[in-house]
Amino acid sequence: MTSSGAAPNADPKATDVTAPLPPLYTASYQAISPELAVPVRTSIGVPTWITYPLVDWLTVAPWGLLDVQDAADFRRRYRHRLHQRTPRILRELAELRAAYAGWPLALLCYERDPADCHRALLAEWIEQHIGEEVREL
Repeated sequence: MTSSGAAPNADPKATDVTAPLPPLYTASYQAISPELAVPVRTSIGVPTWITYPLVDWLTVAPWGLLDVQDAADFRRRYRHRLHQRTPRILRELAELRAAYAGWPLALLCYERDPADCHRALLAEWIEQHIGEEVREL
């Protein structure tokens, strides 16, 4: 997990640890503005037209699955990968939230329709593991 730049200006020392966590969202790159949420890249590539910094979360990117045409096979294989990496993914998500405390995170990918994208599967997986709704922006 790396940052290719700073997201919203937040003072990590000013974080209230008793405050509820800001929401998690998913979105296409076209639908997000960095003023709304910290833009978190979950895709293999980055759109060339992006002018704002992204925070990379490549552990959840669909490496090696882009050529899988069957939706059920893609779902099975991607979710298997997420399950294999459960401790790492949960740790990295907690680290992301701590690094950008007070700011919602937007988990981004290319597809406009989340039904055509791994981010809907990622949102479902996160909901099942931490019990928190992840809505599409």
